[in-house]
Amino acid sequence: MGFLSSLFSFSQGNNLIELTSQQEDAEGWQDLIFSITEKEKLETGFWRLTCKAKYENQIVGLKIIIADGLPPGIVNEEIDRTSFAPNAVEIQSIGKESDKLIEIISKLYGQPKTTEFTREKLTFTAFPLNKEKAILENGRFHFKLFFDKNDERNLYAEIFLNPDLKNGTVELNEKDQEYRVNMVKLLSEKK
Repeated sequence: MGFLSSLFSFSQGNNLIELTSQQEDAEGWQDLIFSITEKEKLETGFWRLTCKAKYENQIVGLKIIIADGLPPGIVNEEIDRTSFAPNAVEIQSIGKESDKLIEIISKLYGQPKTTEFTREKLTFTAFPLNKEKAILENGRFHFKLFFDKNDERNLYAEIFLNPDLKNGTVELNEKDQEYRVNMVKLLSEKK
């Protein structure tokens, strides 16, 4: 079984996107892109996406669970403040690939090295940055995610999530470098 698992991982790794291939160095942003390796529409109206990428010949990844059909957040060129969707996105570990991912994120973000991805289910409030209803299987959509929106845990952070189920990719893009410390903390296993 171990041999078959490593063979499967090796062949799967050949088809994965490079984690930092979407970098635009001019601004110093550390944007991440993943291949969707598994997707499932749940009865709850959410999509469960297993997302993986390559980084320096290693496979990294995470699981993203995201609500389908979120209403537009931009209506008549104005922000619709009623479009904030609490608990619309959840990020979960997939094991060793997620542990490797948080190690790389902590390095990219210039933070102390962290080697264990949280086992906690992290839920985010999502704001759709779209002008149409986000039926995810129809293409690429943009969301701004908020964690600890009322800063009750001192871990307030914002990040952009751009799923593209049609083309099989998910982007996690930085909103602002000031959130790097909290992003690493919330994605890390608490000791």
